[in-house]
Amino acid sequence: MQSVAEEWRNLTMALVGIGSVQPSPLLRDSGNAIAPADQDHLIAAHAVGDVCQRFFDAAGELIRSDLNSRVVGIDPDAFRTIPRRIGMAGGERKHAAIRAAISGGWVNVIITDVAAARALLDEDH
Repeated sequence: MQSVAEEWRNLTMALVGIGSVQPSPLLRDSGNAIAPADQDHLIAAHAVGDVCQRFFDAAGELIRSDLNSRVVGIDPDAFRTIPRRIGMAGGERKHAAIRAAISGGWVNVIITDVAAARALLDEDH
Protein backbone atom coordinates (compact mmCIF):
# COMPACT_ATOMS: atom_id res chain seq x y z
CA MET A 1 0.00 0.00 0.00
CA GLN A 2 2.86 2.38 0.77
CA SER A 3 4.27 2.10 -2.76
CA VAL A 4 0.83 2.86 -4.19
CA ALA A 5 0.39 5.85 -1.88
CA GLU A 6 3.76 7.22 -2.95
CA GLU A 7 2.51 7.35 -6.55
CA TRP A 8 -0.56 9.48 -5.73
CA ARG A 9 1.51 12.66 -6.06
CA ASN A 10 2.23 11.70 -9.69
CA LEU A 11 -1.42 11.35 -10.73
CA THR A 12 -2.62 13.68 -13.47
CA MET A 13 -6.14 12.26 -13.75
CA ALA A 14 -8.59 10.42 -11.51
CA LEU A 15 -11.85 8.81 -12.57
CA VAL A 16 -14.15 8.43 -9.56
CA GLY A 17 -17.73 7.72 -8.72
CA ILE A 18 -19.75 10.21 -6.71
CA GLY A 19 -21.68 8.42 -4.00
CA SER A 20 -24.65 9.39 -1.92
CA VAL A 21 -24.95 8.93 1.83
CA GLN A 22 -27.83 6.53 1.41
CA PRO A 23 -26.40 3.46 -0.36
CA SER A 24 -28.22 1.94 -3.27
CA PRO A 25 -30.12 -1.26 -2.48
CA LEU A 26 -27.52 -3.22 -4.46
CA LEU A 27 -24.62 -1.77 -2.48
CA ARG A 28 -26.41 -2.23 0.84
CA ASP A 29 -27.37 -5.84 0.03
CA SER A 30 -23.81 -6.65 -1.06
CA GLY A 31 -22.48 -5.74 2.38
CA ASN A 32 -20.17 -3.07 0.93
CA ALA A 33 -21.99 -0.07 2.39
CA ILE A 34 -20.64 1.77 5.42
CA ALA A 35 -21.81 0.64 8.84
CA PRO A 36 -25.21 1.91 10.00
CA ALA A 37 -23.64 3.80 12.93
CA ASP A 38 -21.29 5.64 10.55
CA GLN A 39 -24.17 6.39 8.23
CA ASP A 40 -26.21 7.82 11.12
CA HIS A 41 -23.27 10.04 12.11
CA LEU A 42 -22.87 11.29 8.54
CA ILE A 43 -26.57 12.05 8.21
CA ALA A 44 -26.50 13.96 11.52
CA ALA A 45 -23.50 15.92 10.18
CA HIS A 46 -25.51 16.81 7.03
CA ALA A 47 -23.42 14.77 4.59
CA VAL A 48 -24.86 14.55 1.08
CA GLY A 49 -22.25 12.51 -0.78
CA ASP A 50 -18.75 11.16 -1.09
CA VAL A 51 -15.78 10.74 -3.36
CA CYS A 52 -13.34 7.96 -2.45
CA GLN A 53 -15.23 7.41 0.83
CA ARG A 54 -14.55 11.02 1.84
CA PHE A 55 -17.97 12.38 2.77
CA PHE A 56 -18.93 16.03 2.34
CA ASP A 57 -21.84 18.37 3.03
CA ALA A 58 -23.96 20.36 0.55
CA ALA A 59 -21.20 22.96 0.19
CA GLY A 60 -18.66 20.25 -0.59
CA GLU A 61 -16.88 20.63 2.75
CA LEU A 62 -15.32 17.48 4.17
CA ILE A 63 -17.25 15.99 7.08
CA ARG A 64 -14.84 15.54 9.98
CA SER A 65 -15.34 12.03 11.27
CA ASP A 66 -13.31 9.13 12.64
CA LEU A 67 -14.38 7.35 9.46
CA ASN A 68 -11.71 9.39 7.64
CA SER A 69 -8.95 7.78 9.68
CA ARG A 70 -10.28 4.32 8.81
CA VAL A 71 -10.38 4.84 5.05
CA VAL A 72 -7.44 3.35 3.21
CA GLY A 73 -7.15 5.72 0.30
CA ILE A 74 -5.90 9.01 -0.97
CA ASP A 75 -6.01 11.95 1.43
CA PRO A 76 -8.65 14.56 0.49
CA ASP A 77 -6.07 17.36 0.10
CA ALA A 78 -3.83 15.18 -2.06
CA PHE A 79 -6.81 14.11 -4.14
CA ARG A 80 -7.79 17.71 -4.89
CA THR A 81 -4.29 18.46 -6.24
CA ILE A 82 -4.84 16.02 -9.13
CA PRO A 83 -5.26 18.26 -12.19
CA ARG A 84 -8.18 16.40 -13.83
CA ARG A 85 -10.72 14.86 -11.44
CA ILE A 86 -13.53 13.21 -13.39
CA GLY A 87 -16.65 12.34 -11.43
CA MET A 88 -19.36 9.98 -12.63
CA ALA A 89 -22.84 9.87 -11.18
CA GLY A 90 -26.42 10.04 -12.31
CA GLY A 91 -29.96 9.64 -11.17
CA GLU A 92 -32.21 11.86 -9.11
CA ARG A 93 -30.96 10.61 -5.75
CA LYS A 94 -27.44 11.80 -6.65
CA HIS A 95 -28.30 15.42 -7.60
CA ALA A 96 -27.22 16.89 -4.23
CA ALA A 97 -24.04 14.81 -4.16
CA ILE A 98 -23.09 15.86 -7.70
CA ARG A 99 -23.70 19.53 -6.96
CA ALA A 100 -21.65 19.34 -3.74
CA ALA A 101 -18.79 17.43 -5.41
CA ILE A 102 -18.51 20.21 -7.98
CA SER A 103 -18.91 23.02 -5.44
CA GLY A 104 -16.29 21.55 -3.12
CA GLY A 105 -13.73 21.01 -5.85
CA TRP A 106 -13.82 17.24 -5.51
CA VAL A 107 -14.34 16.96 -9.27
CA ASN A 108 -13.72 19.36 -12.12
CA VAL A 109 -15.17 17.22 -14.93
CA ILE A 110 -18.54 15.51 -14.67
CA ILE A 111 -20.09 12.60 -16.55
CA THR A 112 -23.80 12.33 -15.83
CA ASP A 113 -27.21 11.81 -17.37
CA VAL A 114 -29.34 14.45 -19.06
CA ALA A 115 -31.78 14.81 -16.15
CA ALA A 116 -28.99 15.41 -13.64
CA ALA A 117 -27.29 17.90 -15.98
CA ARG A 118 -30.56 19.80 -16.40
CA ALA A 119 -31.10 19.84 -12.64
CA LEU A 120 -27.61 21.33 -12.17
CA LEU A 121 -28.28 23.97 -14.80
CA ASP A 122 -31.74 24.79 -13.41
CA GLU A 123 -30.23 25.36 -9.95
CA ASP A 124 -27.84 27.90 -11.45
CA HIS A 125 -30.67 30.07 -12.77
